[in-house]
Amino acid sequence: MSSSAPPAPFVATRPGSIALLTFMVALGQMSLGLYLPSLPSLAHAIGATRAEAQLTLTVFLGGFAVSQLFWGPLADRFGRRITLLIGLVVYAAAGLACAQADTIHELIVFRFFQALGACSGQVVARAMVRDSTEGAATAVVMSYIAMSMSLAPAITPALGGFLETHFGWRANFIALGAIGATLFVLTLARVPETLSNRVVDALSPIRVVRNYGILLSDRTYVCYIVTVGGIFGAYMAYTTATPFVLMEMLGWSPQAFGFLILFNVVAFLSSSILAGRLAPIYGPRRMARIGTAIGLVAGLAMIAAPLTGHLSTPAVIGPAMLLLVGMAFAIPNAMAGAMQNFPYIAGSASAFLGFSQMAQAMIASFAVGAIGGNIHLTMAGATLACTVASLTAALLLPRPSPSPATNQVSSPPS
Repeated sequence: MSSSAPPAPFVATRPGSIALLTFMVALGQMSLGLYLPSLPSLAHAIGATRAEAQLTLTVFLGGFAVSQLFWGPLADRFGRRITLLIGLVVYAAAGLACAQADTIHELIVFRFFQALGACSGQVVARAMVRDSTEGAATAVVMSYIAMSMSLAPAITPALGGFLETHFGWRANFIALGAIGATLFVLTLARVPETLSNRVVDALSPIRVVRNYGILLSDRTYVCYIVTVGGIFGAYMAYTTATPFVLMEMLGWSPQAFGFLILFNVVAFLSSSILAGRLAPIYGPRRMARIGTAIGLVAGLAMIAAPLTGHLSTPAVIGPAMLLLVGMAFAIPNAMAGAMQNFPYIAGSASAFLGFSQMAQAMIASFAVGAIGGNIHLTMAGATLACTVASLTAALLLPRPSPSPATNQVSSPPS
């Protein structure tokens, strides 16, 4: 194709496009799940403590949180394609750098940059869907992406366990770097620019501060983002500790660990189907409360085992499955509730929601590594604390306005 020829239109509804978008959106989950079975072995291999190894996960969450705030404005200002290509270069290079790390400090730094690159895929891919689809087509594409993404937590730990068992921990990061490089080549060859009108003031500090001020002054929005971040933080507290609990304390192999995670995914997928049917009946507010209440029960069940001196695989996996049920009920509905009053600043509302979710998860993950001691008790305590915060926020949600059309934040300020 000559440089003067117009690029072929991007058709998001094509199977190939959906597959490409799914991989881009799932980069973050793949980067978390694939190397989880390797956490204990990489700590031993490079002479790191358990807390230092867990910090590689915490720092990834922090990098992902921060980058939520700037990839969107960059994509609005300079275009989707160039922004995505830059992000994929960062992601691929950081993945290969992680594989070459000789110290835990190098690995932590490279994981931060890997998170920056991974976040570009999630933010820009979703923007591309909005650019190239409308109405029902947008919902169809996003539902396919969400359904496919649900498989990532199931597949990546099992694949990571296989790579760890047969090739060692560095193979997981080589695989992630290769995925990033492949996506870069496919984007360069097949993805045109989808943004028709660039936003020249997208990076304006005044605009950004004004939009976030509007969001944080809204009680409903704040309660919903704490609801989302709290229950997701509970899951990340569990995720940070569970490789050490299941593999070091209970003796499961890395490959077996990967398959044990399948129980969590089955719980999440099955309850997501049920939650999807109940959501139109009960609405976001009530569904968020139901989900966070289930999460609190899971937190109580999880902490009961270490308090009574009972350590077993069912005592670890069972409460986690229940927590995933609560997440399936709470998170999609709380996200929908947070976004519903801000159509005119949807990009800012979505970006800050993603930032808040990952920031709260980072705090929970950091707490697990920093507190130390009995890792089973620490994991359960952090999980319980997060579920309490999440349920409290859900209970503080104000009653929805009977007339959304008159809501003062439903249209931009004059």
